[in-house]
Order: sequence, then structure tokens, then C-alpha cells
Amino acid sequence: MYSNLTHAPTGVSLTISRITDQDLESRMGRMGLFIGGEIVRLDEDVALQTVRVKGPKGEVVLSGGMGGKVVAHLDDGRMIPLTEMKPGETGHVECVTAGGPLREGMAALGLKDDDPIELIRVLPPMEFIAVVEGRGRIRLAEGMAAKIIGRMGEMKCQFANAQAGMEFVVEQIIGGHRAQRAISSLRIEAGVTMRLESVEKAPSFQLANRNRCVISSHEGLRIFLRHDQADCVIVSYDDNAEGEDNAE
Repeated sequence: MYSNLTHAPTGVSLTISRITDQDLESRMGRMGLFIGGEIVRLDEDVALQTVRVKGPKGEVVLSGGMGGKVVAHLDDGRMIPLTEMKPGETGHVECVTAGGPLREGMAALGLKDDDPIELIRVLPPMEFIAVVEGRGRIRLAEGMAAKIIGRMGEMKCQFANAQAGMEFVVEQIIGGHRAQRAISSLRIEAGVTMRLESVEKAPSFQLANRNRCVISSHEGLRIFLRHDQADCVIVSYDDNAEGEDNAE
């Protein structure tokens, strides 16, 4: 039986038959996932937490969704999603599985292939209360705050690292098209001045499989793929596997 990864059964051995996107095929190859290789699609909720990491350009904040797209090659030889690293662990960026716009934004933060990386700590979900020029007071999820890059005086940083009460001039919005549209809908764009008022704890949440496809290699490496990326991965499996999966 053949299907794309999005509609493949969970918990059974899947053989990669074809990857229709050349860029994705190249990036998966960096992680040892090639045509003919075997993977398993996981049926689980994956809790993705915001992390603070240190790269070539200093400390940056990554939302769970951003961190889940970075595969780290640790100094001990393991390859794992950045969100599964423990504080103090070090290595380098093996691959960023995001699309072009977010990948370019990650590079601007100093997180591109082969860059050194260290996990500083895991952060609880937070909300950023800010005043936006021409918009008034808003609440930003940590993921949005991490995707807004600008300047406080002479210092360039993410809004997630902004200091309360200081003017922050937006220079760049990183992330995919959906993230950029969501941020633009708040009238946040290059040239706009923002001011952080406070940061508060936000409710915890889990990113379920319906929003991301999670796969595991036989070596135990877990990869988070968007569904449009999973649609590009064609797999084959035993005809009886789907029935057994649905029967559980």
C-alpha cells in the first residue's frame, strides 16, 4: 500500500518510497532519512515548550513550534529535536526542517546548518503585553514575540528579549506566511515602534498530531513535519498494517 505520510497509519513500519520536494529530500537526507529507509509515524501529543538557546549571535528565544523544526547534532553523537535537549547540552544545528521564510529568519538569529548551539533553559508559556504605535495595547503569544526582530537603541534583538518600558523599533518579521500574516494583522511591521509593558504566564498547551506529523527513525530520531511537508513524503507499508492500526 502507498500513501503520503499525512495519511499513513501510525505505529507501523513505513518505507520511504519517494519525496516529491527536492529541498525536503535534501534536508531529510542530512538526518539519515533516505529513499528506501524505514520510519514510524507516531500517534502521540507532543508538548512543545519555548526554549532559550545560545548560538553564534548570543542568546535567542524560540517558541516550541520554531524549536521543533531544528534538529540538533549533540556532541555525544545523538541527533534530536532542539526541544528535546536538556539545559547545558551542546552541539550544532544539523538541519532546520522549516520552509524558506522561517529558515531564513532562523539564520538571522544565528541558527543555520552547522552553527554551534547550547540549550540554556526551558521557558514556561508566556504572554507579552505591549503597546503598538497606531494600534494600542495588545497581547502577544511567545511565538509571535520571538518572530519580531528590531532594535532598542543600538541593540538588535527579538521582542521576546525586549526590556519593559523601552522603545523597540521593528525591523523584520521572521517565520512562515501564516505567522507573518497574523503579526501584520496587529499592525506590526517594519518601522513600527512598540513598547513592552509586562510579561505574564500563559496557559499551557499541547500541539497535537492534527497540527504536526511526528515521525521516528529506527535510530530513535524524532522529526516534526508540517502536514504540507508530510504530503510530499510517499511511503509504502503492509496492506494489513492499516487495518491493524485502526483496530487498536
